[in-house]
Amino acid sequence: MSEPLTEAELRQRAVALLARRDHSRRELVTKLQQRLGDQPALEAVLAWCEEHDFIDDRRFAGFFVRARIERGQGMLRIRQELQLKGVENDWIAEALENAEVDWFALAKDVRARRFRQYPQDQKEKAKQLRFLQSRGFNAEQSFAALDMQDAELD
Repeated sequence: MSEPLTEAELRQRAVALLARRDHSRRELVTKLQQRLGDQPALEAVLAWCEEHDFIDDRRFAGFFVRARIERGQGMLRIRQELQLKGVENDWIAEALENAEVDWFALAKDVRARRFRQYPQDQKEKAKQLRFLQSRGFNAEQSFAALDMQDAELD
């Protein structure tokens, strides 16, 4: 890389990234470092962004959880992705709790959208179970989504 960017130039790059979508602090650092290399003014720019409420991991976690629920992802996958983005566990737990989602109903809906029929044999049941678990639903939620056919036949 050539000369380091000034704080104002680095600030401009950070705001440009944040204008597209919300980022966690770690995610923003990673993107800026990948594109610009090590910059001495990076910490000052991040502090400025936090001071002006451009980055807020708590807010980011809330938006992220809602977006992933809309995509039909389960709690385990959402939690893991937020951890990889550097969000604190307390804020992840708070965002998941505030989402007020019925994970069992979501697992059932996701299964129904992907598969038209309930599994007729063990092979198909295993396939649907793997699908639900890959989406981040725990075993209890996944099995409940597969066993809903008995309740619906009444």
